[in-house]
Amino acid sequence: MQKKLIAAAVAGLLAVPAMAQTNVTISGRFATGWESYKLSGPATGYDTESKVSDQSSRIIFSVVEDLGGGLKAWGQVDSRFANDSGAVGGGTGWAAGNSGVGLMGGFGKIGFGRWDVHYSEMIGLEANRAGSLQSIVSFGLMSQVNGVTIANGTRSNNFILWDSPNWNGLTARLGYSTAWVANAQEGQTNRAAGDPGAGRAWTGAVRYNNGPIMAGLSYWNGNQENRVAATTDQRSTRLWFGYNFAMGLKLGLEYDRSSLKNSGAAGNNTRSAWMIPVSYAFGPHKVYFNYARAGKTSNVVNSKGKQWGLGYDYGFSNRTSMGVYYTKVSNDKGGSYDMFGLGANGATATNAGEDARQLYIGIAHNF
Repeated sequence: MQKKLIAAAVAGLLAVPAMAQTNVTISGRFATGWESYKLSGPATGYDTESKVSDQSSRIIFSVVEDLGGGLKAWGQVDSRFANDSGAVGGGTGWAAGNSGVGLMGGFGKIGFGRWDVHYSEMIGLEANRAGSLQSIVSFGLMSQVNGVTIANGTRSNNFILWDSPNWNGLTARLGYSTAWVANAQEGQTNRAAGDPGAGRAWTGAVRYNNGPIMAGLSYWNGNQENRVAATTDQRSTRLWFGYNFAMGLKLGLEYDRSSLKNSGAAGNNTRSAWMIPVSYAFGPHKVYFNYARAGKTSNVVNSKGKQWGLGYDYGFSNRTSMGVYYTKVSNDKGGSYDMFGLGANGATATNAGEDARQLYIGIAHNF
């Protein structure tokens, strides 16, 4: 009996180095608050709705294994959950966030999975610490054309991604997807229903983030797979520049030109939009102001829109913050711009010509 115990102990000790070769990191974010949301405009029957809403709470498991010679294997599962209701589905659930697997080394990082690409590239200029997703203007008006969100406005599926090393603040990304649209006809072989070679997307980005300067360029090119029925392909280019002053002031300028290539009778839709994000930090306090305008969408009359936001948050620590934020979207009679991710938190989206506003008080903890 004693020999069996000794043998088991030795076997356990020998197993430790093998298990230690893979490093596991657990991180994430809890973000929830109270919001008051209201629609106004030509439609009737809408009034103010008050509720508690989750703002993309998540838990992330990251693993890295050293393969030797500077080469490492990596993997990540980003699990989203609704912190207000415990619901799982839609944008929440196991691996609903940025998830994938691949290799990394001196060449950078390459992998396969689902990821946020393009639409989220400008977030660094306006990111707040505890606000709602709807308060991020570059996710809302700046990523929309005629009611359609460019690059899904969430993770795109089936991506092969390469991220470069950091060259003194300069980084790059290249990505290709075999089926990026949600519920796409991936691998469609029925000639009457679609063309499997037509459903694809690619994206490329170059960013510079060094010292007080933040700048970049990103491009998105996405084609839907079904070429028999009417389809909507996407093209989008965005540029941004920001500067951090020593006294805590950050100023930025963002520009986005996006198009919907419609194969139906509606014709193509193209619009240009710009945005000015401003923030000021002093001690644990930080205030934010964002203003964006979208010009007329081609083939859509009276289709201009604007979105602006004002916010304040207080950092209790480097991980925990709480704040209050106000966001407003205004549309011309034919405009259909909206805040980001309304369907995910249960709010009713705008119809053409309607306006929307949100008051949000939230708390966030990063770990």
